[in-house]
Amino acid sequence: PQTRKMEQVFVMLARYLGSPQAEVRCEGYALAREMMIEGGEAGEGAFAALALFPEADADKMLDLYHGDPKQRPQLFTLWREQGRVVPRALLNRAELQGRDEALQEAALAYSASRPEIGVDLFRPYYAHLQSGVTPRCSGRLTALALWGALVRGETGSVEVLRRAVERENDAGIRFELLRLAALSADLQMLPVLRRLLEENPAQGARLLALNGSIEAIEILLEALSQAATMDAAARAWIRVSGTTLPQKPRLQMIGQDGGQGVMPDAESARAWWSQQRSALPPEGRMLYGEPLSLSRLYALAQGKAGEAGRDLLDLLAFKLGRPLGISPHAEQARRRSLLQAISATPPSQG
Repeated sequence: PQTRKMEQVFVMLARYLGSPQAEVRCEGYALAREMMIEGGEAGEGAFAALALFPEADADKMLDLYHGDPKQRPQLFTLWREQGRVVPRALLNRAELQGRDEALQEAALAYSASRPEIGVDLFRPYYAHLQSGVTPRCSGRLTALALWGALVRGETGSVEVLRRAVERENDAGIRFELLRLAALSADLQMLPVLRRLLEENPAQGARLLALNGSIEAIEILLEALSQAATMDAAARAWIRVSGTTLPQKPRLQMIGQDGGQGVMPDAESARAWWSQQRSALPPEGRMLYGEPLSLSRLYALAQGKAGEAGRDLLDLLAFKLGRPLGISPHAEQARRRSLLQAISATPPSQG
């Protein structure tokens, strides 16, 4: 019903889809498909329920894909959340060309997340950066394709990513490109991250912490002593040290009448870093208080949610050299089970 809120729809459908009785589940899936078509809050609730309770029979959703073009972007997003493998024919570039950009974005984001899909699918979307020709797709599609290449260890993808950052003018897309550069710990992009820190302290500090290199951490330490950036740097510092930075009275540093409140204790951060830096190799990275390693990533990725959880899953995928096929929104027990299965498979990249 249109009057129901998203949460009400989710709870109602979850009761159907979680039922031990097959006929009740079947009725629930039919209702969920109807609500997805309806859209609005009912559609959002149906999406959330279907993401948590995937339908065993994939044919019904494929029928919806072929029969209702408006649902196609949402269906690709749902399949990505579910970890569903879809027919490769749906991902052919010819299938997507000439269709709306929302569909192309959803299909490319899905493809980038799937370990069974090779790098060839992504190359046409960033070929213009290698040849210098006029781009034939949006910057957002280019960013999605570059993640698909980077996470698969494609040779030269880091260099192509640098060119994409140089050319991109849209702030949101540029941030996503810089996030990819931070995941790869590209030291050549640190001057750009420093400028981002000045322009948007929260974004810049987050990406410097995600980079985690010695050089990035020392930029963060500088930021802890600057009035304009200290609060953002302190919030990001936990991703470096694993602990919340202590605070001290703001008046101690400002030295002016009217100084109020508290400020991050930069000296505490410097003292901690002076002990850690000598144990970190020149190419090492620090992550939540310990040198970055696969075992550390597996442990952290099982428990962190939200923005931090997404960063950890993507960082783990980058280090493994293959997509995980795990949504950052996956329920914690399911995420843990999937990560444990992946940890039993040897990595293809350092």
